[in-house]
Amino acid sequence: MDERNLKLQRASAAEAAGALSLDALEALSAEIGALRWRKVSDAAQVVASYLSCHPRLEAVRYPGLKSDPDFPQAANRLIGGFGPRVAWRAFGAPAGEWTLWEADERDAREQVMDLEDLIAEV
Repeated sequence: MDERNLKLQRASAAEAAGALSLDALEALSAEIGALRWRKVSDAAQVVASYLSCHPRLEAVRYPGLKSDPDFPQAANRLIGGFGPRVAWRAFGAPAGEWTLWEADERDAREQVMDLEDLIAEV
């Protein structure tokens, strides 16, 4: 297979919320270290911003988006970025089904294009 980041998983709303919980993100931050945390957070921020305007997506959850209900708390608790995890719900997806994705350290534009290809296949 090619080098695309395929860290995609189908998730229930509860699973997506758990993966994006501030406690889970703080633990992940401590686990991966400050430098890597910053890189993956920056990439995820770009991807989440792009996906939030995507016409095939109904909703996007990322604590770094000002529209996310966790943004005020995340801005106070998460140091050096909002983490690598982004969740979205496509129009027409089964009730309660979300897609959970995790950014890597590659260029954010490359990751956006990978996801655009994957979303187009849905």
